[in-house]
Amino acid sequence: EWAEAVQWGRWQHRVSMPTLLRMATHPFTLGLLQGHTLNTRFGPVQWAAGAKPGSWVIVCAPCSLQRAELGRDRIRLTRAEFTLERDPQMNWRGSFALGDAPSAVRGRWSARFEAGGADLKFELPTTPMAHGFGLFASVIPELSRAQIEGSLALKARLRLPSRALHIEPRIEGFSVAGLGTEALATAVPACARHASATSFGMWLPRAVIGAEDQRFYDHPGYDLAEIIAAWSANQTPARGESERSRGASTLSQQLAKLVYTGSAPSHARKLRELLYAVEMDRVLGKARVLSLYLAIAPWGDGQ
Repeated sequence: EWAEAVQWGRWQHRVSMPTLLRMATHPFTLGLLQGHTLNTRFGPVQWAAGAKPGSWVIVCAPCSLQRAELGRDRIRLTRAEFTLERDPQMNWRGSFALGDAPSAVRGRWSARFEAGGADLKFELPTTPMAHGFGLFASVIPELSRAQIEGSLALKARLRLPSRALHIEPRIEGFSVAGLGTEALATAVPACARHASATSFGMWLPRAVIGAEDQRFYDHPGYDLAEIIAAWSANQTPARGESERSRGASTLSQQLAKLVYTGSAPSHARKLRELLYAVEMDRVLGKARVLSLYLAIAPWGDGQ
């Protein structure tokens, strides 16, 4: 049976997680917790009875979590709210709201518990992309001037105790304006005089696309298929420092990193990079993005 080491003061013991969760979510236990604040590794958590009999509301504010796939820093949200209902078979369901109203990101979730583990499912209906980025307004200064269009929908599945998280995102009509990347249309890199990709010959551009971004001419600045593949590949922590995790950055995103965002290993940098990449692909076009990348990318040995 799924068991975990639980410590309470100096007492530590391996306990059955299905049994512990069954006890923790019993109406009697939840009634005792009501009105109290629990300090957890995610943040302060409060419980309250919901409007529907037998339902509960869980609020974590502020709230944070960490996933290796999203960088080394913790993701911080101003508020995370979940509703919880439990049936006699220990199946859970409810809703969630991330961020502050009126632009909170809202969806549904469910969980099924078995002796060997748990299966949690989350579903985010079609949501404005601007609301998704708004969750990270405190770490993305560009949001004050960016005009973000399009929508995001998501299905996710979390398996416990492995903590493997599978995601199925869908993005439609994603576009960005207002970041000023049109200034790169006539910019001349200080380290190169080349004005177009043709100045680099035939084979270098082809080699770079073949090695770095094979769908360069097909995607809008980001490659959703590569993002999903990298997420899946990076579920398991690297066994050694020399073992590199899989990346998903397109040439447009790499150019955004070189020109605007730097290379800090954080989710904030990746989101900023995504905004710039989408705008650059739209306002500059593929040829200009490629020529700028070839002109300023570090090739090694001071080149």
